[in-house]
Amino acid sequence: MSSDQEIQAFDALLKAFDQVPERLPTFLEITRYPHYENVCSNILEFLLDPKKPHGLGTLFLDALGRVGKIEDQPRRWDNVEVTREEYTTAGNRIDILILSDSHAVLIENKIWRPSDNPFRDYAEHIKCLPRHHKHKLLLTLKPDVGGTAQQCGFENVTHEQLVNEVRELLGTYVTGADTRYLTFMLDFLNTLENLREGMVMNPELVEFLQSRQVEVEGFHHQIEAFKGELRRKVSDLKGHFRYNSKSDPNVEKPGLWRERSGLCDVLYFKVKHPSFQREIQVDVIISPEGWTVHIFPWQGSELRQLEGLLDNLQIQIKKEEDGRFTLEQSYEYADPDLDRIAREVEEVLERLSRSAGRR
Repeated sequence: MSSDQEIQAFDALLKAFDQVPERLPTFLEITRYPHYENVCSNILEFLLDPKKPHGLGTLFLDALGRVGKIEDQPRRWDNVEVTREEYTTAGNRIDILILSDSHAVLIENKIWRPSDNPFRDYAEHIKCLPRHHKHKLLLTLKPDVGGTAQQCGFENVTHEQLVNEVRELLGTYVTGADTRYLTFMLDFLNTLENLREGMVMNPELVEFLQSRQVEVEGFHHQIEAFKGELRRKVSDLKGHFRYNSKSDPNVEKPGLWRERSGLCDVLYFKVKHPSFQREIQVDVIISPEGWTVHIFPWQGSELRQLEGLLDNLQIQIKKEEDGRFTLEQSYEYADPDLDRIAREVEEVLERLSRSAGRR
């Protein structure tokens, strides 16, 4: 395949990829807390307690009663108290304990970790509670068959079962719900469903990768090769600089850096300056668009102070963007004169260093 044909194939691949619908993350997934059992248990405690301000009443209690085979008796949820991390006499902690005038419901909530808790101790704890009706539930993402929990009389309930019951009953309770908590509750349900299905990627994207695997791998190979060229370019440029910590104590030894997923590579310098709490950084960046030089203070609040300094030093910059100033001078991607780029950046470093003194 010629270079032109390869580019056309990649262009068609990107256009096809652009048509793949995006799976929007839930709020909990954005916070990166969906796998945390304590977070899940905290949310369940809030939603299970009818006295909380969510306005959903006994929605989660009734859904739990259905899937947990808890008898639908009159006044079963009178004077409900929901407790997190109830301590047993042995010092173990029960995830959630629900107590009403007539019922005691113990919940051990599991997301990813195996069900290896001290279930016998939990069973003894609830056995001693003065309630007529007692239930022990093991809440898991997937069915948990056998083991100590079953031997101790725990009923296994999956998050999927609970979510389905909540959705089925929701219409009866939604009129009194606080819209803020209703939105959050639905986000929580969606997060549990995504965890159950292992939906890190949306099914449409997985299908696209399956159908275009060879082309995607070829494109990825070319991208990695291009990133390798970027690193070689900044490494070559580094060799053209005369600045080092011995010749100028205000300018620290240069380093290389790049974002894992980005199409750019960076040769950076740090300049010590007494007028700034932290260093002034100068980044020489190579990307498909070419070479650019960015200057910014590590202390973001000092941006205007840096702007004044650059103006006094007659360093020509463009308008500030994303907390950085960019030099007016830029260079083509294929610019072979790395020595010229190095000398012009060195001039900037020298002016900044001279203004800092102590040379």
